[in-house]
Amino acid sequence: MSRIEGFLLWPGMFGYAAVFIMYLMSAIFNKNHLEKRAWLLFLASFAMQSASILWRWHESGRIPVMVSYEHYQLGSWFIGLAMVIGGLAWRQMRITSLGSIPVMLIMLGVGMNTYSAMDPMRPPFRSNWLFIHIGFAWFAWGCFVVAAVLAGAYLMKKPGRTEGKLLARFPSREIMDELMVKQILFGFICQGLMIAAGAIWAHQLWGRYWGWDPIETWSLVCWLAYGLVLHFRLMMNWRGNKMAIMVLLALATAIMYFWGIGFMPESHTTLMMME
Repeated sequence: MSRIEGFLLWPGMFGYAAVFIMYLMSAIFNKNHLEKRAWLLFLASFAMQSASILWRWHESGRIPVMVSYEHYQLGSWFIGLAMVIGGLAWRQMRITSLGSIPVMLIMLGVGMNTYSAMDPMRPPFRSNWLFIHIGFAWFAWGCFVVAAVLAGAYLMKKPGRTEGKLLARFPSREIMDELMVKQILFGFICQGLMIAAGAIWAHQLWGRYWGWDPIETWSLVCWLAYGLVLHFRLMMNWRGNKMAIMVLLALATAIMYFWGIGFMPESHTTLMMME
């Protein structure tokens, strides 16, 4: 990480932490005026993180998708992007930053302890389809994480029970149910486009569209899991707790795909690193 990149990223990370604290204070001490300030600070912190990614892109002369640190950066950034889009479209979603920010900070913290050198772009990665593939992949990840946060809040916000000050700040269960499904639908579409772009890229690289290696298989499993969630919702009208539980269970397939299989030595990503 270069000095300027760190100068941009660290204030963004501290800003995210401050947003988390401000939302907590707003809920616990009924400081309503802090909510608007927390959202503005979230946007500013997101802008700082975006600037750090753009600076690394400029310095390295390539899109930042080569080393582990860059993937952790992008993964956390796309969670933030899903929050920004959701928060601007639906004001009620902004409070879910309380669940999304810890995930973002953990990813950034882990990423900083991984390999972060600005390696040149390796030949297998020199394809426009790679950019499309990775962009849709991380956008899907961001949507799935935000949907899981909404699902968790939905399950904790039980009807007929006295709500604490924190849960009272979250939208009604009906609104969270709708927002959760919107995030899943958008993520499902992005995941499908990611698989299609990856298949085209694989054909350019290996002469075949699909090889059933671990990453390809788990990307399909993840997509089918969220497709099943949407099927139960749209075709069988599943709502309520069972829908929220399915969303949380489906996240396990996304975690396995994005963070489990991808680091196994037999994955195709590792093989490309060796070419």
